[in-house]
Amino acid sequence: MDDVESEHRATAAPTRPRPRWSAPGPGSWVLDSSHVPRPLCHFTAAVYPDAFMRGLRESHERYGSLIESNDVALVGGFLYQRLRTVGQGPEDGGPPPEQEFRRLLAEDPALRERMATAETALAERRWRADLAEWDTVVAPALRALHRALAEVNVRTVDDPGLAAHLDRCAQALTEGFFQHHRYDAAALLPVGDLVVHAVRWTGLSPAEVLACLAGSSPVTEGAPDELADLVAALQDDADSLAPVLDEWLPPEETLSRLLGSPEPVGTHAGRYLTALAALPVDGQDVVAEPGSLEAPGLVLARLRAALRSGDAGATDAADAAAAATARVRAAVPPGARAEFDDLLAEARLVYRLREERSVHADRLLGSVTRTAVLEAGHRLHQHGVLEDPEDAVDLAPDELRLLLLDAEGPTRDEVARRAHWRRTATYRDMPAAFGAPSHHTPASWLPPAAARVHEAMGFAITAMLRDAGRPPGDRTLHGLGVSAGSYEGTARVLAGSSELGRVQPGDVLVTTVTGPAFNLVLPRLGAIVTDRGGLLSHAAIVAREFGVPAVVGCQDATLLVPDGAWVRVDGATGAVTLL
Repeated sequence: MDDVESEHRATAAPTRPRPRWSAPGPGSWVLDSSHVPRPLCHFTAAVYPDAFMRGLRESHERYGSLIESNDVALVGGFLYQRLRTVGQGPEDGGPPPEQEFRRLLAEDPALRERMATAETALAERRWRADLAEWDTVVAPALRALHRALAEVNVRTVDDPGLAAHLDRCAQALTEGFFQHHRYDAAALLPVGDLVVHAVRWTGLSPAEVLACLAGSSPVTEGAPDELADLVAALQDDADSLAPVLDEWLPPEETLSRLLGSPEPVGTHAGRYLTALAALPVDGQDVVAEPGSLEAPGLVLARLRAALRSGDAGATDAADAAAAATARVRAAVPPGARAEFDDLLAEARLVYRLREERSVHADRLLGSVTRTAVLEAGHRLHQHGVLEDPEDAVDLAPDELRLLLLDAEGPTRDEVARRAHWRRTATYRDMPAAFGAPSHHTPASWLPPAAARVHEAMGFAITAMLRDAGRPPGDRTLHGLGVSAGSYEGTARVLAGSSELGRVQPGDVLVTTVTGPAFNLVLPRLGAIVTDRGGLLSHAAIVAREFGVPAVVGCQDATLLVPDGAWVRVDGATGAVTLL
C-alpha cells in the first residue's frame, strides 16, 4: 500500500474537548454527512458555500422549481443545509396553510413566474440544451482553465508569484463549484421524473427503476476511455507491458517507465494519469484529500485488473440495464409504456451529468489548487510557520497569502489544531440537525407541471442525501439496497482510504462513504456496504455501473461489522447479515 497515511495521521497538536455547537441561523438545518463525512479544510470552506448557493439558485429558477434556496453553512467544517421554497422565510417551518398558499399562487408574481417556467422547461425539455451547453462550452472551458493553471511550475515561481497563482486557483475552484451546481436540475430532474412515474405505475422500488440506468454514466468509473486506450496499447507492446506486470518494481518506478514508453503507450499513459489526477483518494474535498496519483500502487492495481479482465464492466452494465428495463417495463401498464420509454431515454441522456460535473469542475480544479497549496505549505514549513506542509490546506486563501508575503496570520499551533480536528473529527461528533424539522409544500397544491418538477427534484435530492434510517437487528444491519444481487464474503472494514491496500479480491468493502478513487479497487470487490449515502450517492451509482451488490446508508456498519467477519450482502433487500 502506498503511503498516503499522512492525511490521516494523528498530529502532535494538543487535543481539546469537543465544542458545543450552535445553530448557524434560524430555521431547520440538516447535516449533510453523505457528501461531507469529515470536516472540509479551511481553503475549501472559504470558497464553497457562496458558489454552491449561487449555482443552485440559478439552476432551480431555470426549471421553475419551488426551491428558491438551499442555504448552506459550515459548522466545525461540516456542511449543514436549510431548504427554503419561494416565499418562505428562514424562520418559517414550511408553507402557509393550503388556502393561503393557493391565494399566493394566484397573486404572488414570483410564484406565478415559477409555475410558468416549470411548464415551459418540461415542454421544451430544457435539460437537452443544458447538456449540450455543458458538453460544448462549459466543460471545455473548465478543462482549459485547468490546463492553464497546471502549466505553472509552482516550484520555480517566487513567493509573490505563488500567492498570485493561489488567488487564481481559488477563483477557478469557485467557478468549478458554481458550474457544478448550476447544472443540478438538468442532471437530476429527468432521473427523478423517471423514478416517480415508474414507481407510481408499477409499485416497484426506486432502486429497481434506477437499475435501468446502469452503464449510462461511464465517467463514474474514473477515466474509462483513457484506461481502455492504454490497455489496448499495452496489449500490442510486450516490452512496455512487462514492467507493468512486474509486481517487484516499486509502483513509482513502474509508472515512470510507463510514461517513458514509446508511442503510443507513453501518450496514452500520460492521458490516463492526467485524468486520474482529478480524483481524490477519499471523500469530496479534493484540496484536502490526496489525489489518486499520490497512491500509485492503487493506480497500478486498477490497470492490472483491466489488463487481466479485458474490462468487461461496460458490457456487464449494459446487460444488467437491459434486464432491469425489461422487468420494469413489463410491470408498467401497456398504455403508459410509450411514456415510460420516453422518460427512460431522457434519464439515460443526462445521467452522466451527475458525475461529470464533479470530474470536470470542482475535482479537476481542486487538484491543481491542491498542488499549489502544498507548495506553499512546503515553503511555510521550511520557515517554521507550519508544523507540517499539508497543514496549509487548513488556511483560507487570504490567510495563506498573508503568511507567504508578510509572515502574518494564524499561529503554527492554531493551524495544527485545525488540522488535528479535520483529521480526527467525523459526522458522529456533530448534531444531526438544528432547529425543528420543517415540512414542505405538497405537490397536490401545485399546477401539474410545477407538481411534476417538485416531485422529481424532491426525489432526486432525497436520493442523494438520505440514508435508510433503520435500526440494526441482532445479526443484521439494514440499509438501502441500491445494486441487486446477493454475495457472501469477508468484510474489509476501512477507516479511510489509507487502508485501501488491505482490500483483497472478493472482499466486501465496508466504509463510511466511497470516494472517487475507491473505484480503483472495485474490480477486486464482491460487494459494497456504506454507513452513509442514498439511492443516488456515489457508492450507489458506481456499484450499478460495475454490477456489484451494494447496500448504502447503514449508519453504523463500520462500527458493528468486525473486520474479517463473514457477511452476506443482499443488494435487493438492503440487508447485511453477520454469518
